[in-house]
Amino acid sequence: ILSYVISLLILVILFFWIDKDSLRLLLNTSIKSVLVSILFALILYFSSGIELYFVRKQFGVSLGINDIFLLPIVGNLWSFIFPFQGNLLFTTLFFKQKYNMKISESFSISIYLYLVILCFAGFLGLIFAVTHKMLFTWFGLITSILLLNPFIVYIINLLVKNLKHSRFLFVKKVQAFFTSIVDNTNQLWRNFSFTFIILVINLVRLFVNIVWFYWISFSLGFGLTLFEAGLISIVMSISLIIKITPNNLGVAQFVTGGFVSLMNVQPDKAVLVTLFASATTMLL
Repeated sequence: ILSYVISLLILVILFFWIDKDSLRLLLNTSIKSVLVSILFALILYFSSGIELYFVRKQFGVSLGINDIFLLPIVGNLWSFIFPFQGNLLFTTLFFKQKYNMKISESFSISIYLYLVILCFAGFLGLIFAVTHKMLFTWFGLITSILLLNPFIVYIINLLVKNLKHSRFLFVKKVQAFFTSIVDNTNQLWRNFSFTFIILVINLVRLFVNIVWFYWISFSLGFGLTLFEAGLISIVMSISLIIKITPNNLGVAQFVTGGFVSLMNVQPDKAVLVTLFASATTMLL
């Protein structure tokens, strides 16, 4: 209940923050705009399903076409029902029940995919930092840390392996569970051909997101540049990792609007575009 209250409070704050004329643009949206937006969302869901297919295959699980298409959509629904990582909860239980997949393996996959998003965002952010002479600023530091997260996983894996196991049974089981997660995540990172496939999928997803947000901005009556749409897409993808409200509604808009304003992008535009996109995923 608290997460729903937080989401509502943030949306109320955004309501007073955003220009009222801008908010009216959402109310004047045509049916055609909604339908096209749903099409973009379906393409993104399908790309997530393809990603699930490749990553689960690493653990001997082969998904059918129905699972590839429907799992991301149902997982998104669970993000509304269980605000704090509902998607992770659903996929873990689903693969445990249907494919007898270990919980530690599902956790490893989710952590790995989150880290891929951070690494990918860090790489693009670093390019932006270099081209805009921001490499030696806080922005350059953050993007460098995001880019280097595979090495952080590798170091943690080495440290975990050198830990002494406790004599207490419960603590020993927790250590074994944590060790399995870190080791599986490290193994996924070290499979370079597989990681390359996942990065390509993320690149395609970013491109679709950019076109989607670019199109939404024009359907609402204002035009984002491709750079602005790309920046919003990257920040949005990072903000969705930490879910504390239903599908991160409110939090994603607040974080995205606040961050892009630091990059001299009008925050109202970012909030409206992401609200429209979030409303589309709610319809599905």
